[in-house]
Amino acid sequence: MRNGNGSKQQAATVSKAGKTEVEAFPRLGSGLRITTKGRYGLRVMVELARHTGPAAVALRDLAQRLTISEKYLWHIARLLTSAGLIRAVRGAHGGYRLAQPVETITLQDIIEALEGPCQLVPAAEHEDGAAGLIWRELERALVAHLHALTLRGALEQYDAQTAAPNYSI
Repeated sequence: MRNGNGSKQQAATVSKAGKTEVEAFPRLGSGLRITTKGRYGLRVMVELARHTGPAAVALRDLAQRLTISEKYLWHIARLLTSAGLIRAVRGAHGGYRLAQPVETITLQDIIEALEGPCQLVPAAEHEDGAAGLIWRELERALVAHLHALTLRGALEQYDAQTAAPNYSI
C-alpha cells in the first residue's frame, strides 16, 4: 500500500508473544468493505437474472462469461445457495438458477450473503455523541437504500441508462 508521498506503507502489530510484526497490507476493520467476492457475487446474480431460459446456467458457462475462475465461482455460488438466493440444479443439464423472483431479491440480501452485515463502522451503535449519531444515521440510510433496491430495479436502471438515445423527431 502506498501513502501520499509514494512510499510503501506498512503497519506494525504486536503478536501474542509480545513481538512486533510488520504487515505490508494491514487488515481493515470489520466495517463495510465490498470485496472481490461481493463484486463477483453481484455479477453472478445479475447474470442469472438476465438468463430467462428454462434451463439452469452451468458453473463453467458462468465462469467463462464472467471471466472468473470456476473454483472461486463455486465458493461464491455456495454462499449464495446457503443464503437461499440461488438454487443448484443437479444432472446433465444442471447448474444454477435464481431461487427467488428478481423482484424480491434486494442488494442488501446479496451483499450480506457474501460480506456479512452491512456496517459502516464497527460498533458504531456503541459510539457516543454526535459522531456516533452520524455514523448510525449513515448506516441506516445505506441499509435502507440497499434494502429498497431490488435486483430487478437495478437491472431496469442499468438498461435505462445504457439504452441508445433516440434522436428521431
